[in-house]
Amino acid sequence: MLIFKATKDTLKDLKVQPDSVGNLDLLFCWHVNIFNLYRKKHYVFMNDLTRLSLTVTGIRTGQNQKLNEFFVNSLREYLIEEDLSASLISSYIENCNETIITKTDSRSVISTLSEIMLVMKSLEMDNQGFEDMDERQKWNNRFIYKPIDYQKPIEVFIKELKQRYSS
Repeated sequence: MLIFKATKDTLKDLKVQPDSVGNLDLLFCWHVNIFNLYRKKHYVFMNDLTRLSLTVTGIRTGQNQKLNEFFVNSLREYLIEEDLSASLISSYIENCNETIITKTDSRSVISTLSEIMLVMKSLEMDNQGFEDMDERQKWNNRFIYKPIDYQKPIEVFIKELKQRYSS
């Protein structure tokens, strides 16, 4: 089950009331925020455990029922671009069939998410940004962050998937 921890602006855009949740597996928890990039609305997701980020476009106001579909398809495509094995991708995606939308709960994740959005926005202003979504995703997930012991989010995510799903 996916847990989307949405900011106030995102909850308002999705036109949804947040649910309450109990114990969570952080690998399946994603903070999400909305912002404009290249004159289009984007949703930026960030994994709570690994700080992996995913930028998704095409979600319209009030489409909370389709949020899971957009996210899962974008994540699958991105992980294929990163050359992950099909079995690892499938193992993770199998657990993403249901979605709960709740409020944000981690200032650390929010600040890392804000940092990614700031970098994308500043690159857009300097005309040095990546309009190619795949290149932007790869570039964003190669920053190093203190909360994940100065590692790259994609490496932490892959390592976690291998620990959980490799036999």
